Amino acid sequence: MSLPMEQARALARARQFLLDLCVPGKINRIPREVRLTARAIVKHYPCSWDLDSVISDDTAMDHMQSLENDYRREFWKECGLDGRER
Repeated sequence: MSLPMEQARALARARQFLLDLCVPGKINRIPREVRLTARAIVKHYPCSWDLDSVISDDTAMDHMQSLENDYRREFWKECGLDGRER
């Protein structure tokens, strides 16, 4: 379990990492496809002042929960587990 301050720091660091991936030469030997993917993600990555509007939008939160459920299911599948063994 993480504290809210740790979660806030993780969001800020993830945004900075995506930005660093976008800049050729900032992190060496990154495939072009990875840089393009990072750029596409960071384009809509929320800043701190965006979080209130994201959280208060029920449609956005439902969509986010659905995506996270799919990603979590895929993660456990890739780990060779179907989710019941955890």
